[in-house]
Amino acid sequence: MKLRTPLGIAVLSAALIVSAHASPDRVKFLEGASAAALPLEQQNEEVKGYLPPAAVDPAVVPAPPTIDSAQDKVDVAWLKGSIARADAERWKKAVDDDASVYDRFSEALGVTIDRQTVPRLVRVLNRVSEDAFAASGEAKKRFSRPRPFQRFALTRVCGQAKPPKPEAAPTKGTSYPSGHAVVSWAAALVMMEAAPANATPIVTRAVSYGESRVVCGVHFPSDIEAGRILGAAVVDKLFTVPEFRRDLICAKREVQGLLAGQRSEDLPACQ
Repeated sequence: MKLRTPLGIAVLSAALIVSAHASPDRVKFLEGASAAALPLEQQNEEVKGYLPPAAVDPAVVPAPPTIDSAQDKVDVAWLKGSIARADAERWKKAVDDDASVYDRFSEALGVTIDRQTVPRLVRVLNRVSEDAFAASGEAKKRFSRPRPFQRFALTRVCGQAKPPKPEAAPTKGTSYPSGHAVVSWAAALVMMEAAPANATPIVTRAVSYGESRVVCGVHFPSDIEAGRILGAAVVDKLFTVPEFRRDLICAKREVQGLLAGQRSEDLPACQ
């Protein structure tokens, strides 16, 4: 497992959000372990979202709770309770969720999510994720909330061999909203459109995926809820874009064909 420092988490978060040019780390985060087998040019290809810059106003997300407010105390109690209840199996699930996105939904979708199996779906998801990253980045800059491990001494934090020491009085961070939650919720909404019959397992997996960020000690519950709100706002805006609607139809035909027992290579071309 690749270990990250607190500064490393912030830097990685910024790197994943800012650039429209893919990188091996970014592609692996989105697509999972299968991305390692992709040619280098595919791992570094430019991916553009469907939306123009600043298409989604971060104001759709309410401000995070003020530190030590009543709402914040509820948030903190939920955080600590989630961490305390996580057994070894739940912790492993959280660590695995920390590492990637799409492949963590394969079982719920009913189809292996990689470029070889569902190239049309992955292409749409990658463009949607660019829009989700952009919206998340703007919101994080707007709210700059400290992460849980900046405020509290935690027993374990995903991606770190030793939990970081809390800061004396942190005032800035990248906790709100959760970028993982924004991207995964937007991706899940697209998957539900592609496979409506599997909407229940997909949304159940998306909820659990978001909760993993709390178990990891890197986000508060309200960060996750804000991520879902923002992810939904991104997808809502995407439905105003004809190119997205066209590509989604093609991805849906692909997924439906595979669920019906067809092979990817036998599916007709979709324009």
